[in-house]
Amino acid sequence: MPSEKATAGEQYILYIEMACNGMFGNPASGGFLSPPDPDLSFTLNVVELAVLDKQVWDLFWDFDVILGMAKELPDEYSKSWQAVTALDSIMNVVYPGDRSTYELGKRISEKFLSSKNGESKHVINASGHCHIDTAWLWTYSETRRKCARSWSSQLTYAEKYKEHVFVASQAQQHFWMKENYPGLFQRMKAGKEKGVFLPTGGTWVEMDCNIPSGESFIRQFLYGQRFFEEEYGEKCTEFWLPDTFGYSSQLPQIVKGAGMEYFLTQKLSWNLINKFPHNSFIWKGLDGTEVLCHFPPADTYCASVSVEEVVYTEKNFKNKGISNNTTLLFGLGDGGGGPQMRMLERLRRMNDVDGLPKVQLTTPHNFFQKLKDEFGAIETEVPLWSGELYFELHRGTYTTHAAVKYGNRKSEFLLRNLEILSSISSLNGYDYNRIEIERLWKLVLLNQFHDVIPGTSIGHVYTDTNEHYLDVSVNGSKLLSEVKSRFFREHSIGGLVPSYFFNSLSWDRSEIVSTNLETEYSQKLDDGNNLCVVTAPSLSFSSIDLQFNKLATVDQNDTSIIMKNEFLTVEFTLDGNLTSIIHHETNNEVIENNKYGNQFVIFDDVPFFWDAWDVMIYHNQKRKNLMPSSIQIKETGHIRVSVEIIYNISDKSKITQTVYLDALHDYIEFDTVVDWYEDRKFLKVEFPVNVSSYNASYSTQFGNVQRPTHCNTSWDMAKFEVCGHHWADISEYNFGVALMNDCKYGYACENNTLRLSLLRSPKRPDDNADMGVHTFKYALLPHKFGLEGANLPKRGYEFNVPLVSISDDSNSFPLIEGLLNSSFFQVDQENLMIDTIKLAEDDDKAMIVRLWETLGGRGTCHLSSSLPIASANRCNLLEEDDEFLPFELFGDVPVKSIEQNTSNNQLSFKYSPFEIISIKLHFE
Repeated sequence: MPSEKATAGEQYILYIEMACNGMFGNPASGGFLSPPDPDLSFTLNVVELAVLDKQVWDLFWDFDVILGMAKELPDEYSKSWQAVTALDSIMNVVYPGDRSTYELGKRISEKFLSSKNGESKHVINASGHCHIDTAWLWTYSETRRKCARSWSSQLTYAEKYKEHVFVASQAQQHFWMKENYPGLFQRMKAGKEKGVFLPTGGTWVEMDCNIPSGESFIRQFLYGQRFFEEEYGEKCTEFWLPDTFGYSSQLPQIVKGAGMEYFLTQKLSWNLINKFPHNSFIWKGLDGTEVLCHFPPADTYCASVSVEEVVYTEKNFKNKGISNNTTLLFGLGDGGGGPQMRMLERLRRMNDVDGLPKVQLTTPHNFFQKLKDEFGAIETEVPLWSGELYFELHRGTYTTHAAVKYGNRKSEFLLRNLEILSSISSLNGYDYNRIEIERLWKLVLLNQFHDVIPGTSIGHVYTDTNEHYLDVSVNGSKLLSEVKSRFFREHSIGGLVPSYFFNSLSWDRSEIVSTNLETEYSQKLDDGNNLCVVTAPSLSFSSIDLQFNKLATVDQNDTSIIMKNEFLTVEFTLDGNLTSIIHHETNNEVIENNKYGNQFVIFDDVPFFWDAWDVMIYHNQKRKNLMPSSIQIKETGHIRVSVEIIYNISDKSKITQTVYLDALHDYIEFDTVVDWYEDRKFLKVEFPVNVSSYNASYSTQFGNVQRPTHCNTSWDMAKFEVCGHHWADISEYNFGVALMNDCKYGYACENNTLRLSLLRSPKRPDDNADMGVHTFKYALLPHKFGLEGANLPKRGYEFNVPLVSISDDSNSFPLIEGLLNSSFFQVDQENLMIDTIKLAEDDDKAMIVRLWETLGGRGTCHLSSSLPIASANRCNLLEEDDEFLPFELFGDVPVKSIEQNTSNNQLSFKYSPFEIISIKLHFE
């Protein structure tokens, strides 16, 4: 709309932007999700300028709405017949080309639409929206242009339609506008002041809610809320995530901790098996935190405001008895421009017309306030859903594009270690590189977008993600090396090269490390390094143990190869099949009789439509067990023994696996390399175990969840493939088996068979998805008692977080007296874990220590530190102070630096099951 009132002689400059893709990329011939065609071309054929005929325009949209009512209202409704009569009357009086008749038709339509609703009529609260995937069938760079085009259009529409309300989520996209379109960004900020352009959601991107870690969730909200507050003057009150593939049970606690109390989504309307029973309800998380939720009953986040959608919204609303309000998200997404003029015209006519629900433009916050008031006024029980919101579709996203999931897991833990050591060293004068750490975090958060980390984007997107993870790895490791040099200096003692390691976990542990240091007990490796043992207290530096007397052995006889340590006896046939694992403490056989453990299985994997997204329940019906082609002993101990097993999947693909049993650990580890070049196949590994339980447990963000091992109901059956993080476990009263991994997320437990999903090979939208070489590891951990007795949350972290090598490649010596084996932090409860230590966002003299309760218990925890703490507060996830925590000082008065510190500060706090606890420590 160049002008509403153009005059003769005025000149306008119009810019046309073109890109080599349509709204949904540039798929090759073959359909919507086909991989891009690099040779596809587009030609600009026609550009038209038109003058709007306001009289015809108004009559057309009146007719459109009345026609919709005639078609969609039930025949038994008198209003339906009145609509037919009105349409007939308009058709009888209006003659195309005779402008004098247009007014006659307009009088008829106005009279029909002027009939108002009663006060009790259902209210649809509409919000303009443009769901723009941050990447999907296009790259990140194209999304910047999509946002600029769509959002500028909405600001222009708001000048004509004063009632217009447009909401825009994802702080990353707002940041791109600030960076690339500063003029537009100023218009966006002005629109916020006028109440027509409203930031929403509170997160950096609309992330996947299965795969990211708990701390990644927190950073999504931390950086998102901070950006919105800094740029627009206030934080968001509602978590906005219309489109993602399932929702972690810890999200309610994190949403509340980030200053929000409402949640909007709608994706569960896509469930393939069971219909979700509510649209408006309370969602109760793993720890008991509750948030108010709404699923728009139109079952879309890209509505066109048709009469059909409006009627369906009220009809499909499942909570009519307790609420008279729903919401409708309207506008063309993914570069379509958002709400269109036709939609806004329809809204004007359906605002309050007899026969239809009232359709009113409003903000998400105002809608949720109405819903909150309604829920507060009812005397009946409010609908409640406890635990995860499992999505009964798109289960293949836990596995597709394994490299992006590998990069995510490794990046999360690298940044964790970097922040811990950077925070501690900052107390000794080291410059905490806040800007670079935040930049690296935001790359990780960007790749957690809900069509990127699930593996459902085109191949070009993963060229970007690979570069991002390389950036994080190279520059994060560089920063980590700089930080490590603050604790140690080059030095040698009598020609001996010391080796030091940092334990970034909050409990004492012993680990086997590879180092160039040789001791009396070390084991020489083929690469020239040596295996040694390090025993490290909680969050401390340690050196190599000088003594170690445990033993691992491997022997071969006429029928088998037997590996053995203090905890396990593991037996393979000479063909390479794993037939037996004896758990010494219980004398239990782990592997089910006449079955093989570590059984690789290939499944046919051809879903209905969403190739990269879906694995269907019927895939289990067509399977092929892979048999080993060779086995040989590789290492003979004494610290570690190993065998190498090779599997030929096909003439194109193979598995090379090294199976380790060491003298220190009570699990058997499988380090795996797969050359993978299959077509619509699914590779899994399974362990049929001698354990019987109706439920299995799975690691999740800041907790664990239980899911059925049976198919008693349709809800149970639907969970044939589920998401887990570090481990899955099936346990009886006094015995259980856990399956741990270092970069996988897809699991299943069918009766007594634990199954880990390894690789898929879909062909749409990326026909090269997962092709190539993959490296990963997993481990089987038999244990006494259940997951609580084995403390599997800690074991999972140990498997994923090796000791940090400090000085293995140079002659080094501690800079700080008393540094070795001195814990910076300790907790006195087995079920409390320090997950994060970082410098506070707005205070260089404050540190955030984030803990979580791991096993579902409550009590009092004492957190002690050797650092010079001046005061402590509990804070929320945005690092806003909440409750003052008293602390005790043991020893001398607080001191100024790490070198001089001999004090031990201790503070105590209450905790409850699966609670996330953030403490802000202030230093002088």
